[in-house]
Amino acid sequence: MSIHKTEALVLKTSPFRSSSLIVTFFTPHFGKVRGVVKGVHREGEIRQAGFEPFTHAEYIFYEKKRSDLHLISEASILDSHHALRDRLEGIAYASYFCELVDEMTEIQDPHPRIFDLLKESFRFLAVIPPPRLATIFVAQLLREMGWLPYLESCLECDAKPLEDGFFSIRHGALLCKNCRSKDTAAKPVGAATLAVLRSYSRDALADCLRASHSVSVETQISVLITTFLNYRLGKPLKTRKFLDSILPKSAPR
Repeated sequence: MSIHKTEALVLKTSPFRSSSLIVTFFTPHFGKVRGVVKGVHREGEIRQAGFEPFTHAEYIFYEKKRSDLHLISEASILDSHHALRDRLEGIAYASYFCELVDEMTEIQDPHPRIFDLLKESFRFLAVIPPPRLATIFVAQLLREMGWLPYLESCLECDAKPLEDGFFSIRHGALLCKNCRSKDTAAKPVGAATLAVLRSYSRDALADCLRASHSVSVETQISVLITTFLNYRLGKPLKTRKFLDSILPKSAPR
């Protein structure tokens, strides 16, 4: 049984037997890890705080060779992210980010840049309009997972440079006006929207957040990215459904 000490962010927890928890957390070098914390309820709120969703901490876990459910022994909190829990919107979006990472990653498949993206996004949630942050987060998560739509030229004829075109959800790529017949459901994408989409998929999170764009461009990108994500996942996530239920109908998603 190997012993590991790692920085991590808690994605979710669930009760296990009378006094224990199953914790799923995301680490820079081990990827997603699941483990059991024994006796957490018997030891009071201080012990439990290290395993609350969104918590950033250092954990010690004992890796079991014949199971992907390991034994977690200690947690040293680095940032509890209390600011995320002050508003329903903050909790909802942080939960959405966590569910996305949990849904899209495999057990113990390292993605250091996804860990950094999640950590940085938690930090920005308290100060940046969450709907816009969520759009950029999804675009960059798709990039890190290799799911990013092809945005550089027409999928069919390779026409470039492509300043505008049609976004095919089914193909995950752009089509030019001459090739739109390959997917008549493809959505028109203007030059401004396409430029921002490319920026979100290429630039650092902080740089994307500093840039200013019109509400119409942000709304179109949000709809395209969310629709594409749902298509790839084969379903809308529970947290996404909840967000849609609490957001004003006119707000970007």
